[in-house]
Amino acid sequence: MGTGKFSSAEVMKQAIEASGAEIVTVALRRVNLEDPHDTILSALDWSKYLLLPNTSGARDANEAVRLARLARAAGCEPWIKLE
Repeated sequence: MGTGKFSSAEVMKQAIEASGAEIVTVALRRVNLEDPHDTILSALDWSKYLLLPNTSGARDANEAVRLARLARAAGCEPWIKLE
């Protein structure tokens, strides 16, 4: 399940919990992976979900690779969703 397009972090949290999802995708361009207080990161209990960064918004392959490397450097799982 994705984290985008919700009206608030609380609505996102409720929708993800209600869905029963185990994997949550996060657009790397919309979140500061180095900030533990980022709204998306702090709204959910990440021990319940696999955080799957995605490259939504990347304008070309080089930017997608750069975003993937940022995710890895930030300690994300070694998986990424390419868009």
